[in-house]
Amino acid sequence: MNKSKGLISILAGVVLIIGCHDRRAAVMTPFGEGVNDWGKKLPYDHWQFNFFYPENLPAAVTMAFIEDGNVSETVYRQLDAARPSRNSKGRWSRTVGAFTANSNTGTALPVHMFICWDSVIDKKAYETEIWFGKETWMQMTTAYPDPYKPGIIYYRNNLIIGLAPGGTVRVWLENNGEKVMPQRSVRLITVSGDKMLRCKGITQHPNGYVYYGKIPEFLKGKSYPYGEW
Repeated sequence: MNKSKGLISILAGVVLIIGCHDRRAAVMTPFGEGVNDWGKKLPYDHWQFNFFYPENLPAAVTMAFIEDGNVSETVYRQLDAARPSRNSKGRWSRTVGAFTANSNTGTALPVHMFICWDSVIDKKAYETEIWFGKETWMQMTTAYPDPYKPGIIYYRNNLIIGLAPGGTVRVWLENNGEKVMPQRSVRLITVSGDKMLRCKGITQHPNGYVYYGKIPEFLKGKSYPYGEW
């Protein structure tokens, strides 16, 4: 992972603050939210993000860019692989899935994210842009009582990103093993081909896509996109 400090041009779109002023002060999201909303320190060491795809409808993530609450950008070139959501057949499971990330971690609240990914089913590469907002940040920094362990708290610090056919992306926060929490306030934009800004030419399948294993049999008799995502 390469980190570059400084004001991020995509986040900023404003003049550079010079001198001893907080360089984050003039940075705003498209929602009009600034450093007072996303600049708070995490109440834990790090958060993580993981990618899932529906059972038998594989997707692969190649690269990610995250701009965070410290106005830093991290480029993730070696990501934890996307995994199948075993119970997601025809629609997303209420729990989706979870695992401990090795590479997919952050130390400040996520503000802006680009994901470069391949849908093997669509035989196409996609770029997904995500803007996070106050609703997500509030959930990520709130301590919740553990219903199974009296006196213990937990945080929703595991971001789950679902990648489905049609370039359809969903975002949730894990909820202590209970039903995941949809992040409906995030702004999602998914494009492909010449419309890509940061992911053009980035793919794990430069020589084309091949259906493998149980996929051909699974797709028989089903209509694209093989479910409601």
